[in-house]
Amino acid sequence: MNETHDIRDNPNEPERYEIRFQGYLGDRWADGFEGLRLDQEPDGTSILTGPVADQPALYGLLRRFRDLNLRLISVIRLEPQQESPSEINRTQEGCQ
Repeated sequence: MNETHDIRDNPNEPERYEIRFQGYLGDRWADGFEGLRLDQEPDGTSILTGPVADQPALYGLLRRFRDLNLRLISVIRLEPQQESPSEINRTQEGCQ
């Protein structure tokens, strides 16, 4: 039986996620995602990045996307200390 288990340095530390969706949120709606950084991209997408306490909290976020009728593009679990792909792109663009 093949089983995989996540082994993190600190299992009490929340996992970090990057959640990309189509469209932009107004400030009123963005405040509902407290603790997550919201970046609006020029291509018409937005990215929420930050810690999510646990799987139930992640599912709660995804329900909120559904309730706001937002089109989900991707959900990426980031490794500890890993920059999100969007953060890497912004850093590279700033160096040019």
